[in-house]
Amino acid sequence: MSRTNIVLAGALALLAVLLPVDSVALSLAGAGSPMLVAVEHGVWLFKLMLLVHAALILALPRLNISGTRSAALAPWVMKEAPRPSRWEWAVLGLLLLIGGLLRMYRLPNGLWFDEIQTLVDYVRLPIGHILTTYDSQNQHLFYSVLAGATTGIFGESAATLRLPAAVFGVASLAAMYFFARMVTGRIEALLATALLTFSYHHVWFSQDARGYTGLLLFTLLASWFFVRMVAGRYQRPWWLVLGYGLTMALAAYTHITAVLVAVAHFVIWLILFLRAPRPRGLDAWLPGLGILVAATLTLQLYALVLPQVLGTVMHPPLGAATTAWQSPLWFASEAVRGLSQGIPGGWFTLAAGLLVVGAGLVSYWKKSRALLAIMVLPALVSGAALLALQHNLWPRFFFFSAGFAVLILVRGGFALVEWLLPARMQWVAPVVTALVVFASATTVPRAWYPKQDFSGAMTWLDRMAGAGDAVATVDLTRYPYQEFYRKSYVPVDSLPALEQLEQGHPRTWVLYTFPIRLAVVQPAIWERLQQHYTVAARFPGTVGGGAIVVMKSQ
Repeated sequence: MSRTNIVLAGALALLAVLLPVDSVALSLAGAGSPMLVAVEHGVWLFKLMLLVHAALILALPRLNISGTRSAALAPWVMKEAPRPSRWEWAVLGLLLLIGGLLRMYRLPNGLWFDEIQTLVDYVRLPIGHILTTYDSQNQHLFYSVLAGATTGIFGESAATLRLPAAVFGVASLAAMYFFARMVTGRIEALLATALLTFSYHHVWFSQDARGYTGLLLFTLLASWFFVRMVAGRYQRPWWLVLGYGLTMALAAYTHITAVLVAVAHFVIWLILFLRAPRPRGLDAWLPGLGILVAATLTLQLYALVLPQVLGTVMHPPLGAATTAWQSPLWFASEAVRGLSQGIPGGWFTLAAGLLVVGAGLVSYWKKSRALLAIMVLPALVSGAALLALQHNLWPRFFFFSAGFAVLILVRGGFALVEWLLPARMQWVAPVVTALVVFASATTVPRAWYPKQDFSGAMTWLDRMAGAGDAVATVDLTRYPYQEFYRKSYVPVDSLPALEQLEQGHPRTWVLYTFPIRLAVVQPAIWERLQQHYTVAARFPGTVGGGAIVVMKSQ
């Protein structure tokens, strides 16, 4: 055991013993906070996890892990490949440069509902309050911390709020290349990275002040470490364990659903472990140790808010009410709609793409079922868990699999060309894929359209509404106009309130968005809008169902 391990373990143990619970909780939550007692419990858990990590630092290096391919669980999941050449580095550097420019362009565009709520409810809070607040699934903790830093340093704006997402997006392109380079050929790896670089959806999420590009980045990095562990390709095994644990924990700290990625990895490791020939060496336990470290680090990061997390995650977003957002059929139709936005040719191309994806799945199945499981199972486990919890099935929850989806798509294209034109496969497949990349690039400008055009609707309405008119907001238009734009519109939460407002004014205007939700949470208001109002204006957005609709009383 090295002296560094002993010093580090000792420092963690000393910090755990000396950390004062009361004063730390008070400095984080603030005097008089209703969450003060819960934060105190969180500080105790934080101290406990410090001791756990001190023990792990001392115990794990004592295990003798050799790192030989003969002892590996699945050595075939990794491709033998030389180091990247200079031209590969040059192409990757160019893709990262272009990717950065595409994701910084029009970054200051107007914010949509989730971004506004993130800014107002979390990012503007003091850092201690950010770290101890998890009262909504809209709280992406790690992202809120980073956005709080960028807005604090550079000033509050849409661009600074979204800056961490853009940086994560560019970094995920590099992570994509290195993961792909490990499991497939260099040409496919570069083309897959290029396709992600010029992807409408990737640009869109890179300009969304949420944690989804961070989740993609850390999932790719954790999967890189996981593949190397099951393949037995390592010289310093504990660096892989630490790397996996840290990246997986950061993924979970960015978005709690990343825990399901680790669950999928655990299932894969357990199956490989049980099928491995006996006697099993310590090498076979390495991925399991990585998952263990990921679990303890995740508990360390969430210690201060763990009771809030459990209550928030297990509580349905709309209580007992159900919406179409919870339906697998709605999810399928919305996923198709969203994909068709970022694919040239729309529905026709999407249908052809399903054939290519099928070919890619078959190709990876033949190559390595374990590798295919690493790319596909996390999304399947996530879907199953969301269904079991009766949670909203928003397609964005599966964006973390975008890198794997692109890899499967490119592999499918190469496999089909190899089957149809085996003699010309070496040049036809890259050329066809490059044309697909070019076609995808033509859809990128759509990602710069407003996600939700709150400001456009507000400007139009301020010009059209008369001096004696009433302007009302309902459901999800109330919060942005009241808390962010500070407009004097009247928030309405019941039919009697709307009717009373109508009686006192010659004309009433109502702004709404997300009709699927409005029809469930305010059915009486929704019915009145359909019967006694007409659509005066509609301001579309790229968020599905997120158009801002202005209704005018008849």
